[in-house]
Amino acid sequence: MKVLGLTGGMAAGKSTVASLFRRAGVPVFDADACVRQLQAPHGRAVPALQKAFPGIVHDGVLDRAALRRLIAADPTVLPRLEAIIHPMVRQERQAFLRRCRSRQVPFCVLDIPLLWETGADRDCTLVMVVSAPLSVRLSRIRRRYRRGGQMSEADAKALLARQMPDRERRRRADIVIRTGLSRACAARQVRAILASLWQMRERR
Repeated sequence: MKVLGLTGGMAAGKSTVASLFRRAGVPVFDADACVRQLQAPHGRAVPALQKAFPGIVHDGVLDRAALRRLIAADPTVLPRLEAIIHPMVRQERQAFLRRCRSRQVPFCVLDIPLLWETGADRDCTLVMVVSAPLSVRLSRIRRRYRRGGQMSEADAKALLARQMPDRERRRRADIVIRTGLSRACAARQVRAILASLWQMRERR
């Protein structure tokens, strides 16, 4: 089974690319969705978060705004949060891979924003990076914010500044998928990747 890592910076278009793989019938592990599930009301991570950060959980429900304020105010909070969440996400990821192998699927995708930072690239046969010009990414962030997103543009820029630079992601990648033009262009790239993988599989 080929395990395809999928990563990219904020608003690079990674979710769009992941959805294209799903539409092609490829199983996708969504690390962000996994985190949301772990942090959902009475989720598996909530008791540990309550213990580590008193006051951010009320009746089994995580106060996400309070957690964001803690992260902004204290640089030690994010590493402590990641030390709780990342091992749980890793367990869910390994369970996903076991299910894929038991079903004998030819390819699966690990959609993980912090792919290299968490060491998840070690599970991958190939790593794909989704990339878009910074101007396009900021435009997407502005649209999200206007639609009532919980992150302001200033917060988004601060987060972008903390992330691995896009040029470094592209340097490390086996495949770069560019999303600055259109969804149709991204879809063509995904179809070409899958066609190449099928050809490699048939030559074995």
